[in-house]
Amino acid sequence: MFFNKKTLLSAFTAIAMTGCASTANTEQQAQISQLENTLSEAQTLTQQTQEELKAVNATLVASQEKVDSLTLALKESKQSAKKTTAEKTTSVTKVTHANDKTILGQAEWVYVSKVKDNFKGRIDTGAATSSINAVDIERFERDGEKWVRFNLTHKEGKKAQMIEAKIIRIAKIVQSSKPGEETERPVIQLHVRIGDVAHLTEFTLTDRLHMEYPVLIGRTFMQDVVLVDVSKEYIFPKYQAPAKK
Repeated sequence: MFFNKKTLLSAFTAIAMTGCASTANTEQQAQISQLENTLSEAQTLTQQTQEELKAVNATLVASQEKVDSLTLALKESKQSAKKTTAEKTTSVTKVTHANDKTILGQAEWVYVSKVKDNFKGRIDTGAATSSINAVDIERFERDGEKWVRFNLTHKEGKKAQMIEAKIIRIAKIVQSSKPGEETERPVIQLHVRIGDVAHLTEFTLTDRLHMEYPVLIGRTFMQDVVLVDVSKEYIFPKYQAPAKK
């Protein structure tokens, strides 16, 4: 069988075109397979990441619960410590009496009824008579008797409170800084209270502004009713007078 040149050329062209189409289809299939593999790997990685996040969240929840538990325990410990301290303080302040006598520290709040105020007082068993800070002392007569008025204060700058009282005697005081010299001090009576001890007692009047304590309590106040524990201060709180109805 014989073919002419035109017929043979047409046949070769058709065969060549069929070969090219087959090659393009193979490359596309390869790309699709590669994309499918990549997608699968990404999905696997996403799933692993989600599992890890889930584990981290569980750890965070557990940590927060532990923090909350520790915070509560700390709060309860502080409250317990505060209560224990208060109980110890109460226990200390409850030791205020022995052998039917009141125990005072070396310093106490002294309530002066005349001016209805509390002043720091030094409890001094070495002093016979008590003394109180008095400035602007002025003597005068009232109904034929000798009286004195003075300003009582316990800190410079704070408003002074004036007191008038009858002079019951004059005390002669020997100054330790000036041997042989005596000074005269008016002696008055004032009603004072320290803790549950309250009575009328004698005070000499002197300027005590340069001293730490405006009031000094001597033995005449303490006699037979007070014991002094020099290791303590302010065993009793400030006295609060009951309000008038």
